[in-house]
Amino acid sequence: MKKLQILHFLKPDVRKLVLFSVLAFICVGGVIQTYAFLDDVPGIPKPPLYDVLRPLELWFPWIILTFPTHFLGRLLNVWWLLRYFPEISPGFKFPLASVVYAYILSCWTFHVWDEWLSGNPYRKLLIIAGIILAAIFNPPVTLLWASFSLDYLLIVISGFLFLSLIFTVYAISIYGLYKVARSFTNK
Repeated sequence: MKKLQILHFLKPDVRKLVLFSVLAFICVGGVIQTYAFLDDVPGIPKPPLYDVLRPLELWFPWIILTFPTHFLGRLLNVWWLLRYFPEISPGFKFPLASVVYAYILSCWTFHVWDEWLSGNPYRKLLIIAGIILAAIFNPPVTLLWASFSLDYLLIVISGFLFLSLIFTVYAISIYGLYKVARSFTNK
């Protein structure tokens, strides 16, 4: 019974599913945008939706979002499992591990928010930290000196918004890990 209570935070609700949908979109879109690095390799066809997703910045936010899964996969040497993942199109695997990670991360984020941050004044600092980190990694001020084009505008703004979300989710999640670790040391 105790083990089930530990996993209770994984129970879906609307907020978790909305956040998960955005993070899963970043994961799938990031894999599709990987084609930009492989478009000159013969025999690899363009994945579906590549042209539709081209004006959005998804690849770099996907790399930032899935860094922990890539790091853990490399550390545990489980990359051989990728051959069992379904393909989006020839040469592009569905990011199953990334999508599962996105769901767990979404659930954990709202668990932390409800458990420790709902009335806490630190919640604003965590959101601001996420926005500041996004501005460092994808500064929207680059729009000021670039020649104006709608494509560039969409890339910069979408990259900033996706990174703001990811860094805010990470800030909240890390705060939750801190609170859990602290509860173990206080016992």
